[in-house]
Amino acid sequence: MTTYQGFIRPNGRVGVRNHVVAIANCSCANGLINRIATAVPEIIPLIHTYGCSIPGEFDRWHRILTGVCSNPNIYGVILVGVGCETYDAKEMGAHIHGVSGMPVFAQIVQEDGGCEAVVEHCVREAKRMLEKASACRREEAPVSTLVLGTQCGGSDALSGITANPAIGFVSDWVVSEGGTVLLTEMAEMIGTEDILAARAVNDEVARKIRKAVNDEEIEVRRWMGAEASRIIARGNMEGGLTTVQEKALGCIKKGGTTPIVDVLEYGEGIENRKGLVIMRGPGYDPVSLTGLFSTGAQAFFFSTGRGNPLGFPVAPCIKICSNSKTYEAVGGGRDGDMDINAGAVITEGLAPEQLGEKCIRYLLEVLNGKQTVPERHGLGGALCVFQNSTPL
Repeated sequence: MTTYQGFIRPNGRVGVRNHVVAIANCSCANGLINRIATAVPEIIPLIHTYGCSIPGEFDRWHRILTGVCSNPNIYGVILVGVGCETYDAKEMGAHIHGVSGMPVFAQIVQEDGGCEAVVEHCVREAKRMLEKASACRREEAPVSTLVLGTQCGGSDALSGITANPAIGFVSDWVVSEGGTVLLTEMAEMIGTEDILAARAVNDEVARKIRKAVNDEEIEVRRWMGAEASRIIARGNMEGGLTTVQEKALGCIKKGGTTPIVDVLEYGEGIENRKGLVIMRGPGYDPVSLTGLFSTGAQAFFFSTGRGNPLGFPVAPCIKICSNSKTYEAVGGGRDGDMDINAGAVITEGLAPEQLGEKCIRYLLEVLNGKQTVPERHGLGGALCVFQNSTPL
C-alpha cells in the first residue's frame, strides 16, 4: 500500500493542500471578496460570475458551491451573500458544514450591517481560520483516498502518443492502489463511445456512456452546426490534429485501461466510488477543472501540446507537455511553464513506462506538498462554472 502525507478532515477525506478560501454566495458579492482578500492576502479568493436564481441553473450552482467548498483541500470557508438569493449564505454555510465538518463563516450584506461591517467581520474571522489552519499537520494516508482529475488543453498530434498515455499509466496505478480517477471533456469523446462502453463494468454503465456521448454530440451540433463533430480549435489544427474523433482517441488515453465504473453529472460528488469514473462536462478547460474539483479531485494531471499555462486556485495542477519543442518554447526546465516533458519519449528515447513511473513519483511529491509550476507562478485562475449557455 502506497501512502502520502495529507490533511485528514473531520469527515475522513484527505486534502493535499490546506487552504482558507473566501467566496461569494452569488457574484453580486464579489467586490466584498476582493476587499477581504486584499486585507488578508493569505486566503484564496474564489471569484466567479454565478449564483442567485438563474432559471434552470440554480440546482447546478448549489451542487458546485457545495462541492467546491467541501473539497478536502479546503480547511475553512468565508462565505458572503447579499441576502436575496434563492438560498441565502447562512443556509448554504450550514449545508456545507454539514457535508464537510469544516468551519464555514457566513455573512449576509442585507442582514449583517452592510458591506463595511461584513468585510470587517470576515477579515477578523479569516485571520482566526488561518491561525487554526496553520496548526494542522500532515498525516499518513493511503493513495486509496486520492481522487485524481485528468484534463487536456491545447492538444496537438503528439498528445495522444506521449502525454495522455503517460497520464493513463498514472490513472491505472491510482486505480490499482484503490483510488479514483476522473475522466471528462465529453465533447472530446465523440466517436469513441463504443470503445468506452466496451470498458464499462456492466450494461447500465455502458448505456450511460453511450447516452452521455450522444447527448454531447447533439448539443455541440446545436451550437456549431451539422459538421460540428468534425470541428476542432485553431490551436489543435495548428498542432497537427484534423477532427474531433482523432482528438478523442488521444483524449481517452488519459483514462488508462481499467474498467469504467460510473458516469456522473458535472460536479456531482464522488462519494464512495472507486476506480475510473467519467464526469459529464465540457471541453472548456477552466470550466472542466471546476467540475472535477467539485466532484472531489484533490489534484489534476493536465496535458498540453500547445503550452496552456492554466492551473486551479485551490488544487495542484501538474502540467505535462506532449512535445519537447513546446516544452522549450515555454521556458523548458529553467523555471518554465511545464512540470514534465513527455516529449522526451521521442527526443530522448525515454521508454513510455519510464515516463509513467516518473509521473507517479512526481505526483507523490506533489501530494506531499511539492508545488506544481502553476502554483509556484500563481496561475490559479478564476472559478469558472458550466452553464447551459456555455458553448461546449
